[in-house]
Amino acid sequence: MITLGTHRRAYRGYEDAEVSVKKDESGYFPRRITVVVPLGESVHHLIVSGKDEVGALAKVTRLIASHSVNLINGGTYDAETRDKFLFNFFVDLARADCSAEELAAELRTLDCVSGVSVAQTEDVVYDQRLFPVVLFEDSRAVIIPGESITYMERDLTKQLGMQGLQVTFEIGRSSGLSVAALHRNMLPDEDSETLLRTAIDDMRARGWGIVGVEKKSKGAITKVTVREPIFAGIPGVTVSWWLMGLVSGFLESIYGNRTVVTGKSTYSAQNRAFAFELVDYNPDSRSNRDLV
Repeated sequence: MITLGTHRRAYRGYEDAEVSVKKDESGYFPRRITVVVPLGESVHHLIVSGKDEVGALAKVTRLIASHSVNLINGGTYDAETRDKFLFNFFVDLARADCSAEELAAELRTLDCVSGVSVAQTEDVVYDQRLFPVVLFEDSRAVIIPGESITYMERDLTKQLGMQGLQVTFEIGRSSGLSVAALHRNMLPDEDSETLLRTAIDDMRARGWGIVGVEKKSKGAITKVTVREPIFAGIPGVTVSWWLMGLVSGFLESIYGNRTVVTGKSTYSAQNRAFAFELVDYNPDSRSNRDLV
């Protein structure tokens, strides 16, 4: 394995789950998606659309700064076609020398801008302007808190016992297989190791955690480590069968063999590291049937 922090992002193995990792070694930083909007009487939401050209963002931000407008946060997106852009901003006009409407009118005069939408956010809790949320170019995405998934797992276990764990694992496995199919469509000619790196990046980008896989030969145990798993920091939660199923589904799509958990897992709250094992599914094994 290569070490965490390189471009290929291989990770420390299962046996290192209890080992502390310096915060500056990983090269990863929290991604805060703006779902809850900044509140305030002077805070406004601006969406600027126009022709995608070099320097367009600089022109927009320079004009905003020239009026002493505080740019709180924002992002840029393709507007359906690659030759158009969307700039999505939350701005605070408390010290500005113009109103929101005046700022929007001036932005519309820029040669690269075709439209400006502005809305005040004082009584708005959620971002209501951009919809739908899109992932992988055209796949609809839904943002859900990690707590919701862990509570769902908890309730299924309370109601169904071991069957609840099985259901949760299969939901994760199915989602892993589904997303892996999208990866194969995007990277049809890539080998299994490239697809594994893509799957690891996918799980990290969507919030499941920083995954490391120690893949053995067929039939042997596969050791998996997940740093910052989706349940990290939730009191009393030390395992996610959904997450284990997700990893199993990805590996099944990449390597062709179905896996189940061995039942051996550990979680270090101090290091925020979750480790578990997967083994090839054997329908003739009672223990395998009980876990799948």
